[in-house]
Amino acid sequence: MRGTDDLNPEDLDMPLPTYPSAQPVASVSDDDTAADVETDFTAKLVSTAPDSLESQLGPGRFPGIRKPFRSLWWLVQVVLGLGFLLPLLAGLAAIPGVNLLSLGMLLDAEARVGKSGRFRDGIPLLAVSTRIGTIGLMVFIFLVPIMMTSSVAEGQQVVSQLSGGSLNGLSFVTRVLQVVIFCHLLLAIANGGSFACFLRPIRNLRRLIRDVRSGEYSSNVNLWTERLTNVLRPWHHLKLAVWGAIGALCWLAIPTLLLGALSTQPHEDLGPSAIVTILGAILIIPVAAWLPLLQCHQAVTGRFKAIFEVRKAREIICRVPIRWAVATILLYGLAIPLYLSKVVSWPVDALWLFTPLFIIVIYPTRILMGWVYGTGVQKNLRAPKLIRWPTKVVMVPLIAIYALTLFLLPTISEAGGRAMFENHAFLLPVPSGERN
Repeated sequence: MRGTDDLNPEDLDMPLPTYPSAQPVASVSDDDTAADVETDFTAKLVSTAPDSLESQLGPGRFPGIRKPFRSLWWLVQVVLGLGFLLPLLAGLAAIPGVNLLSLGMLLDAEARVGKSGRFRDGIPLLAVSTRIGTIGLMVFIFLVPIMMTSSVAEGQQVVSQLSGGSLNGLSFVTRVLQVVIFCHLLLAIANGGSFACFLRPIRNLRRLIRDVRSGEYSSNVNLWTERLTNVLRPWHHLKLAVWGAIGALCWLAIPTLLLGALSTQPHEDLGPSAIVTILGAILIIPVAAWLPLLQCHQAVTGRFKAIFEVRKAREIICRVPIRWAVATILLYGLAIPLYLSKVVSWPVDALWLFTPLFIIVIYPTRILMGWVYGTGVQKNLRAPKLIRWPTKVVMVPLIAIYALTLFLLPTISEAGGRAMFENHAFLLPVPSGERN
């Protein structure tokens, strides 16, 4: 597969999408009279790009099948990262107001795949989530002995009290073990939290003492904090979410209002309302076909108006019609069952139970749509008409099923017509929640 450097910018009449470069990090102030504070290590951190920092913290690139052990360890780190990332996205999505960050992270992951055309780039915050997942796993492993000894000590204490015997020293040993393991975990996390840090307690202690004496520890913490902020990019994710949500609402507002006309009008106005509803159903079919690609296009280019460039989405569909059809079928095929959760307005506390399901279902479809966008941009020629037109003809009735779902939703949902605008395929990936 060709990289994005080999593309012709005139393929889609647009410049190649790139991420804005991170702002340079300010060096340590000269007020620290000790000139040795700025070591080669900290200077290297200042000049390190965010992508390079992600490779330092995370698993980096896939080593390849010729290196089976390194590849296995790479896979373990990715699994640990996903094990932390999915609950993080679900937790953010369940918090009102903060759930915009969850949508922004999904759009960012989709944009990364759209830029490169590689699925492996679709794991947002892989570096951070991998490191935190590693820390969580190692903390749990080291806490197992404490939990076991505590349980045994409590049991022996009960037996000693009932038998009238003297208490043994197992409780004292348990407290000592708790203090030692706590200090070890604290030192391991303070030295980076990598897998090796949890296996070398003496080195962690020596390194911490050395850095504190030389004054490097505080400066390194400040540098890593600023660089991690560049990796997390909360404002970038919030901007993606706000632009993506507003752009999607601009596309969905009119067709959705027309589609819901029949369910909101009195029975004596069924004739005109039916015509308006049919018009809304007709309009929502092309919107549902283009909008997933247009949201990805907006996130990739970083321009709000990019979501209205229909010609780009149509051109990508003409270049990779089969891939677009498969991704679209999966997108709406998996999104439609989630509308069942919108039949009832769940208590706010119940959102924590349903939101992980929304993330698990919507996240892969976002990545797949980003892959369709990326491969469509990289491809120069359109598919033959014998493939394009039959694919489009088949997709019209399939997308119409999605329109029918939106039409029926107000009749079965407690939220009424508002449920039609809670479109988790394009907006916030959360169920309907209203009760306290």
